[in-house]
Amino acid sequence: MKTIRSWIARFYVSASILVTVGIAMVDPYSQHADAMSTDGTGGVFAILLLGGVALAGLVDVAVNDWSPEHIHLPLTHRYRHVVFMLMAIGQVALTSVILQSGDIRPVIARYLLDALVSVIIAATGVR
Repeated sequence: MKTIRSWIARFYVSASILVTVGIAMVDPYSQHADAMSTDGTGGVFAILLLGGVALAGLVDVAVNDWSPEHIHLPLTHRYRHVVFMLMAIGQVALTSVILQSGDIRPVIARYLLDALVSVIIAATGVR
C-alpha cells in the first residue's frame, strides 16, 4: 500500500487544513475564527468536522505511507477520495461564509488553493 511521493500532497493539504482549524479555535482575532463565528454554533461544528476530516487525511498518510509495510488501514486507502472531497467542500464552504458576510479577505485564496489540491488528489486517485 505504499505510495511514491503522492503522500507529500496529501500531507500538505491535510496539515494545512488542520492548522487552519487550530488557528480558528485558538486565535479569536484571526480571519479563520471570523469565518467560523459568522455562523455561530453551526460554524463551530463545521470547523470541527473539517478538522476531523483533515485528521483522517493525516492518519492515512501516517499509517499507509510512513509505517512499515505490514501495518496499513485499507479503509482509509479505499475511501481516500471521499476524505479529500470533503476537505474541498469544507474549504469552499468557509470561502462562501466569508463572501456572504460581505468581506473579501486574503485568506480565501488559501482556502481555495487547499480545496483545489484536495480535488486534484481525489479526482486523480492519487495512490
